[in-house]
Amino acid sequence: MKALAIAILAVFMTGCATDMSRYYAVQEKALDADKAAVMALAAAAASGNQGAIVALALRQGQSGKIAPPQDKALQWASVLVPAVTNLYGINRNTRISLANINAETERYGDTLGAIEGIAAQGFEAATQPPYIVGPEAGFRLLSPN
Repeated sequence: MKALAIAILAVFMTGCATDMSRYYAVQEKALDADKAAVMALAAAAASGNQGAIVALALRQGQSGKIAPPQDKALQWASVLVPAVTNLYGINRNTRISLANINAETERYGDTLGAIEGIAAQGFEAATQPPYIVGPEAGFRLLSPN
């Protein structure tokens, strides 16, 4: 179990080291292209082109539309970690429930054993002849007949 945890930790540590240099290069080129488009629209709008003025006014920046690269190990972890955590929780809850059931069973067994002991003493006492206690001079044993 420990070896598996160490292996998973090693995969996450190496898998999370995503190379972002290509993403930054593409993002920089996208920003440059967006800047060039804005400059072209601004030049056309400065010359009085009504379409360029409207396009510039309604334009929303295109920069930042490129999604960063996703780490495969992180994506797998987002799927596996909740599942493993739920399975572990189910396992622990099952063990706790079984321990509680065993404790209750033992307690009821002890209770029934005590009741059986009391009943056995009662039956044993019922087979004995009754005693009537009176003044010191008058102890007598009475039989049920």
